[in-house]
Amino acid sequence: MSLYSDSRGSGAPLLLLHGWGIGGNIWENVQEKLQAHCTVTWVDLPGYGRSPNTLQQRYTLENLATSLAPLLEPSCNVLGWSLGGMVAMQLALQYPEKIKKLILTATSPQFFSGPDWPHAMEKQTLDKFGTDLKLAYRDTVLQFLAVQAIGSESARDEIRTLRQRVFRDGEPCHHALEQGLYLLQTENLRAHLTQIHCPTLIIAGERDRLAPLAASQAMQELIPNARLHCVKGTSHGPFLSHLDEFAEQIEAFIYE
Repeated sequence: MSLYSDSRGSGAPLLLLHGWGIGGNIWENVQEKLQAHCTVTWVDLPGYGRSPNTLQQRYTLENLATSLAPLLEPSCNVLGWSLGGMVAMQLALQYPEKIKKLILTATSPQFFSGPDWPHAMEKQTLDKFGTDLKLAYRDTVLQFLAVQAIGSESARDEIRTLRQRVFRDGEPCHHALEQGLYLLQTENLRAHLTQIHCPTLIIAGERDRLAPLAASQAMQELIPNARLHCVKGTSHGPFLSHLDEFAEQIEAFIYE
């Protein structure tokens, strides 16, 4: 079975990839904002929203990228948020001939901290989410989404939007949640970033705690053709709090 997607607008193709815990409908405002100049497609990753979990056995970045390949239009632009940003990086690595430009927002090549990578959450914090997920998955998902807004000037509005949409199109598959969180706990793409050669725009939230600004700055140094834009006063959801600024950056980047 194919993944559920929603495509609207006309112009340069732009594929939007959501993060952990919430499906593609989180992009509806971005789609509405950009569809006058781009063909904007958001997708529910396997096990989210209206997409079946086609990756029951191996929920890996490589298999996620393979499942998305049929949605890649010629010279496609790809935008990934949070965990979706890791998937977007994997797409650029796996299908470099299909990706024209890459946009990474509030994401990181490694979401857990270590001696040589302090720009992330403590691994124990991510591990606790994994333990809690097995005990009370709905509460854990909602708690994780609330953490994303901490520090943002519009935190209340962002949390309200996230809560309104998280279960609207169906509850995420437990296996997809568990395996997706495992990717956040274990994956490290840092050594591969030098192999991403398409033009890349990194949009970071100034106050992001899940994917700190320092992680975006490090990504900019590792990806050969990357630039960085920092959205002031926001956290992990710059497209929720600063939609106009976010959309302007993307449109200018795609059409420059």
